[in-house]
Amino acid sequence: MSTNFQLTAVAGLLAVSGISQAALTTSSGAVGFSGSASVSASGTSVASASNSNNNASIANVSLGQFNAANGVLTGVDLQLTSNRLQVIDGYGYKNNGPGRDASGSGSSTAALAAIGAAANFSTAISQTGGACSLAMGPTGFTECSWGPNSSAATATNATASVANSNLDDYVGNGSVNAALSLPTLQATTTLSRTQGQTSGSTTHYSVEWAGDLQANYSYLLHAAASFDGSSVSNVLTLDFGNVAQNSAASLNFALFNMADADRIGLDLDGVVGSGDTAAFETGLSAFADLAQGGSQAFVANLLTANTGAFSAQYLLNLSDADLGAGSTRQTYQLTLNLVGNVSAVPVPGAVWLFGSALAGLVGVGRRKQTY
Repeated sequence: MSTNFQLTAVAGLLAVSGISQAALTTSSGAVGFSGSASVSASGTSVASASNSNNNASIANVSLGQFNAANGVLTGVDLQLTSNRLQVIDGYGYKNNGPGRDASGSGSSTAALAAIGAAANFSTAISQTGGACSLAMGPTGFTECSWGPNSSAATATNATASVANSNLDDYVGNGSVNAALSLPTLQATTTLSRTQGQTSGSTTHYSVEWAGDLQANYSYLLHAAASFDGSSVSNVLTLDFGNVAQNSAASLNFALFNMADADRIGLDLDGVVGSGDTAAFETGLSAFADLAQGGSQAFVANLLTANTGAFSAQYLLNLSDADLGAGSTRQTYQLTLNLVGNVSAVPVPGAVWLFGSALAGLVGVGRRKQTY
């Protein structure tokens, strides 16, 4: 006979370990990157002209994923340490006519994006370029240039947390990508005058971005299910021995999540019974998030209404508590064996002697009545 039943969680029975407990950490390791993007703005016989190269890509960084063998992944932070450097230069020209100055400026923002995480440096950095002068008068064609001018490096650091719903995307033996880009990248070129024959200017603005990016993984050790709190015990046999029919027969046992401050909780999800399951009661009921070092006690009973030798086996299906990345949770199985023998109650010898004496007296009485 085989019995398969799913247990319903019993609320409030157990201490809750929770994700808030201290966790272990590991890292993908820092991955270096370096890239640049640029934009140019040009104008002819206008006081100002602008151009953009928004969402320019700087770099794509591949970060090593979390190995589920380490434990249950509970959090991911992307840590960026980097600097941005701006460079700007320009050019101007004119034919005969009034003198004028050519100059320009640039500005940009930056962003980090990965699955379930983002960091935006929305405050723009900007740089105003130098200027060059074009002489007045009948000069014929003349030109000038200015720059390149470089800004001081701008620290661009951030820690972006990955949403819990995306933790599984960071689990495996491969990598996960993160993109560094410039959501806005703009340049403006100017001329102080536009009168006279054809004139114009060009401004070139670029951003160089370099640094390190890494994924920091927080995790808890897998649960450790056991019938013993001090050592691993995956099989337990409870022998009720010989018991009398219609008498009470019970034995105590417990399930443990072995102690470790960095261990995740343990769930009992279901039980599959086989053999003489009708002759026993296990007392098992589901539990969720049994804290490390904790235990749950149960009482098994041998049902003695019927005589005979009985045995049953129960496979206990357990798992890591329902926290963190589902793909990193493991399942476990413990085996509980119950055996016992129920015997009919023997009739005492004194009862047999009393019955024989009574039968004898009845026989004597009958003989007397025949005389």
